[in-house]
Amino acid sequence: MDVFVNPQWEWPIHDQLFRQLKAAIEDGCWQDGERLPSVRELAAVLRIHRNTVVKVYAALEELGYVSSHSGKGFFVHPPAKKPLSHEMEQLIKETLERIRDLGEDPVLFAQALLPRAMREHAKEKPRVRLAVIECTAEQTTLLAKDLARALDVDVEPIVLDALARWNKTDLNQFALFVTTFQHVEEVQQALPGRSNAVIPGLLSAHLETIKALQNLSRGDRVGIACVNWEGTHRLREMIHQAGFDDINLVEASLEEPQTLPRLLENVPLIVAATKVAEILKAFKPDAPVIVDDRTFTEGTLREIRSRLEQNA
Repeated sequence: MDVFVNPQWEWPIHDQLFRQLKAAIEDGCWQDGERLPSVRELAAVLRIHRNTVVKVYAALEELGYVSSHSGKGFFVHPPAKKPLSHEMEQLIKETLERIRDLGEDPVLFAQALLPRAMREHAKEKPRVRLAVIECTAEQTTLLAKDLARALDVDVEPIVLDALARWNKTDLNQFALFVTTFQHVEEVQQALPGRSNAVIPGLLSAHLETIKALQNLSRGDRVGIACVNWEGTHRLREMIHQAGFDDINLVEASLEEPQTLPRLLENVPLIVAATKVAEILKAFKPDAPVIVDDRTFTEGTLREIRSRLEQNA
């Protein structure tokens, strides 16, 4: 393990150790679930007080980088997503190689770089980052793209089941978390201390879907289908909320593929999520399918804009 501390450096000993271990975990020096050196072992190797190691391990645990097991030690849990892009990591590698070729001290370079980087950062106003959290990868990705386009902000799609694997540091980069009313309590519970940053949003059908429904006659059958039954039921609710209570809905879901063929039987219009629409078109290329992955209502967008202005 290439970890070293020096009391002559500008940073406190515990900060030196913390930053090196954090970077080593991010770089994959330990596998997921691998045990870190014990407090006693690491303190002895570095010739530092055990309490310093305890403090560092506790800080890593708070970030979600390690977990402790009583009597067994600390075990590594790398972040779900690396904090730096591949391009940034490559730049760091090339810079260190260049410093080595020059015969210079990389730590002295880092000490000189940090205050200048902080001053440079202060000149720029960082782009606002939001997170969209939903239950399926397809829906989450599409909602994130819609939101980014509507608000001109950076939006990260996070699947609800994967939220627990994000560490606190990565989550703190998001100004707001947008989800649907069905999942707001789950998201708030997964974000202790940030529940006020969670915005429950309403979804609406796309304008193309509304226009197509308006051209139907009373009593016409309309097929609706999403990746899971929850999505199909939500689509049904949105169609009813849009004022189309007199339409006979034929429901299906990719969760039960055997339900999909009934959508192709004497149905003048099918409203489906992208993944379902692709399957239906494969079976019947001329099927009257409209893709509707739904989007946030204008009221939800206004609420997000208002909150962002308050946070500015």
